[in-house]
Amino acid sequence: MRSLLLVTAILTLPFSNALSSGLTLYGSQGSRSPLVNWYMNELGVDYEMLPPRPNPHPFGQVPVLTDGDDVIFESGAILLHIANKFDKAFKPSHTPWVVWANTCLDPICFKENERGQVIGTSLGKPNRKIDVLEEMLGQSDFLVSNEFSVADCAVASYLNYVPLFNPDASLSSIPNTVKYMSRMASRPAFVEAFGEGHAGLVQVKCEEFLNSSGGPAGEKKIFGIF
Repeated sequence: MRSLLLVTAILTLPFSNALSSGLTLYGSQGSRSPLVNWYMNELGVDYEMLPPRPNPHPFGQVPVLTDGDDVIFESGAILLHIANKFDKAFKPSHTPWVVWANTCLDPICFKENERGQVIGTSLGKPNRKIDVLEEMLGQSDFLVSNEFSVADCAVASYLNYVPLFNPDASLSSIPNTVKYMSRMASRPAFVEAFGEGHAGLVQVKCEEFLNSSGGPAGEKKIFGIF
């Protein structure tokens, strides 16, 4: 009888507790950790959020995720770990976009000095990679299979940091990309992860970019605490 009562008690626990992920994310708003928060919020994954210090990252940076005894660092690696473990819609075709965001899009979005401070952006200036992205986003609302995925979390997070760290940037030459940025910033899980101030700023700046393009309206430390 005692065993039966125990099983009954477990089955009647709230779903989020019964299937707790065991994930702990160390991070802050001034790092890449909100993009990880965004993806986990979209999936409804239960996790614990802790301050950036102390943490188990070998270099002491954030974000860093622990999953049991496993320690995963680098935002792209964390996204792919979560995708493989929790996202039933995850496809191999999503992976290249996560890697592309980290390796190719980052240096386009953020020009940094030797101290790691953002001093400008190349987004909105002539660039073959962004031209291809702009063409793709003119044909689809999302990057892969016209449905939201981890690819969008990775790419849109970088794009949507640009108005925050480069408020004087001009993106009027890439209206499809700007509309994509605005769509992503309007998602409730994005607002929850990045904050209403960040999401609202992106929306306002995107409207300004679109108006200046003739279309329809529609020095800081970043990415690491040392």
